[in-house]
Amino acid sequence: MTIRILHTADLHLGAPLKNFGDLAWERRRDFLKTFDRIITLAIKREVDCLLVAGDLFDATQVDAETVGRVQDGFERLVGRGIRVILIPGTHDNVVSAESVYNRYPFAGVHILKDPVVTEPLALEIRGTTVSFYGFAFRSDRSREALESMRRRDAGGLHVGLLHGSLKGSPEWEMRKKDIPFTVAELAALELDYVALGHYHSVGCLEEQGRVVACYPGSPEGKKFGENGERHVLIVEVGEGVATVEKVPVQTRIVDERVVDASLFPEPDALEGELARLASSDLIARVRLVGTVEDPLDTANLVGRLQGKYAWLELVDETDLYNSDHVKRMEREDSIRGLFIRKVHERFGKAESETERELCREALKLVMGRFVRGGGN
Repeated sequence: MTIRILHTADLHLGAPLKNFGDLAWERRRDFLKTFDRIITLAIKREVDCLLVAGDLFDATQVDAETVGRVQDGFERLVGRGIRVILIPGTHDNVVSAESVYNRYPFAGVHILKDPVVTEPLALEIRGTTVSFYGFAFRSDRSREALESMRRRDAGGLHVGLLHGSLKGSPEWEMRKKDIPFTVAELAALELDYVALGHYHSVGCLEEQGRVVACYPGSPEGKKFGENGERHVLIVEVGEGVATVEKVPVQTRIVDERVVDASLFPEPDALEGELARLASSDLIARVRLVGTVEDPLDTANLVGRLQGKYAWLELVDETDLYNSDHVKRMEREDSIRGLFIRKVHERFGKAESETERELCREALKLVMGRFVRGGGN
């Protein structure tokens, strides 16, 4: 006997997303569209249950429209006999009386809000008892919460939901509320599958060749670094075995790229390369590198590329300091030549890389004004 699960986490609905500037409002709508897509996927793939392993919402208090969208989506699933089980995370915790889970009803949804697992939630699914283990972390009451997820003696299938952090991650500064664990500790719970949330990258944890638990990652990129396709997981769970399929669901791609501007010396060539990389659904941060002969006007470039990207951020990391053009101008008997000589003199006396970087940026800024302002 197996059951089919759609496993997601870290949707962060209602997040302000101010890091995306003018796109923030539309980006918030993207997150809701992706939630709708997940609901539709659950119906299309005929899953038995939807598991949300924390941080469905970005905060404990959420606007009523976002909550209504979620209520409607869950009702679609419940009406088709698809079970919905979720746990609060770190962002949408239930510590506050004002928590979204305390203020709004989610009809037919099983929200595991207790600070430890006293008894698992037992549901009959296609003639088999499936026991679900999960808790809502509270610093004052969840000391033994992870151990409380250990498999009970009942038959059937046993599935956990955990919003926590794999110990030893170099990318994560561990906090108490992050609920640290090792793969061995999860395996010792003797569950057939553990649906994880908290880390925003997809990944499965294995012990002796068996999938013990998986992170689905965030289904929509919340910031740069959460790049590329974003997924949910379709998981077939049997006794002691879980097979996992990644399914991309994102509305837009967030990505970071590097372009060597020195390869495009003609005025329109760099713009042409950036246009070639563009897509109307791409949210891009492009780092411009290499030694250039003239300062780049990144603000002008972003304006000229308006509409070709969903949103574009250009980061100018080019080097003007060592260009042949600057070396020629340094010999001029002019204000520009005098300025370059002074910068080079200050650069030579600099006592730190930070001070040298300030010299490079000062040269780039002032030279840009000379070029665009016609000074000499």
